[in-house]
Amino acid sequence: MKNVLIVGAGRLGKGFVGETFFNAGWNITFLDNDPQVIDELNKEGHFDVRVHTTDDVFMNKIDGYKAFVTDADYSVMDSFLAADLLMLPLYPEDFEESAKYLAKCFDKQYEVDPEGQKTLICLTNKNHIIDQITAYFRDNLGSEEAKNWFDKNVVVRDSIVRRSTDAETTYSTDLVTTAVAALIIQGPVYSDFSDVKWLDVRENVEMLKDIKVFTINGPHAATAYYGYLKGYDDIVTAQADPAVAALIKAVHDATVHAVLFEYPVTREEIRELEYLPKAKNEMPDAIYRVAYDPIRKVGPQDRFMGVIRLCQKYGINYDGIAKALACAFAYNEPADESAGTIQKDIAKDGVRATVAKYVDRASDDEVVDKIVDAYQKLQEEKTK
Repeated sequence: MKNVLIVGAGRLGKGFVGETFFNAGWNITFLDNDPQVIDELNKEGHFDVRVHTTDDVFMNKIDGYKAFVTDADYSVMDSFLAADLLMLPLYPEDFEESAKYLAKCFDKQYEVDPEGQKTLICLTNKNHIIDQITAYFRDNLGSEEAKNWFDKNVVVRDSIVRRSTDAETTYSTDLVTTAVAALIIQGPVYSDFSDVKWLDVRENVEMLKDIKVFTINGPHAATAYYGYLKGYDDIVTAQADPAVAALIKAVHDATVHAVLFEYPVTREEIRELEYLPKAKNEMPDAIYRVAYDPIRKVGPQDRFMGVIRLCQKYGINYDGIAKALACAFAYNEPADESAGTIQKDIAKDGVRATVAKYVDRASDDEVVDKIVDAYQKLQEEKTK
């Protein structure tokens, strides 16, 4: 049997990656830096995933795996050495810490099996960071010989996640996922996972990921932030609100317009990338999950500001995207630490300075003006 090491055993790691490789008959090992995540996995020795396909809903009991915490004894070492593939469903900020820990595993791999190769697949919505992630791993290796081996025998690849997976918390062993579209993986790879369903190796993934993040994640996040302000809990209910629907359309239309100018793609190719078949009896996506971490999502290269940059380049109206950003800055979910940070900054420095800080523009920039104006109108709406 083939072996996969899944680094990050949260919702995506268990509900998508674990469930997918379990179905393919691979040996699965989970690694996580949170002891509670691993304790919950080992408590019963299984977890349950409700899978929604286009025409069926079924429960899948995932068992027979190993699960390790990132301990000082490197209990995961044997599983690492045996792994044919590493999957890393992590937040962007977690890759550096993971690389520091796993560097000793790569040093050991070079020592005992210098002919061995590894493929690492990163599952994160942030684009253009694979070179940085690769550097995290390489820079933490113990010798120049190991670094030279790493350069020849290890590839770090990006991916495009098009599957919704959710659970009550990251510790949950009861999860729900949709299985309607493949994970698009940057090629070439050193590992053979052709026997695993829902994994699709393609070229031009960096470009495709930009388009996906802009055309899918942008409108999705706009739905979540405006929906939250209007008191909704899930995406489907928020989308039914005429005002939210109008904002979604404005964001999507400007985004597609900009993408067609910037990238060598057709409208049909964009539709193929952003089209996700509807899953049967799918649970509505939680606004909290989609809105999570607004600091990252309002960033200068992310789903909103990345498109605004293109809109400015090609003279496209981006008022809808500015309003979506204003909604993100007004998002004050107490359970979201990132949202709390933004609200503290607004209270201390004012909305203009805070907006300028996180979108990385001057305080008198036109984009900041539009976001602040939209933010003030949202505050007026609340008082009516």
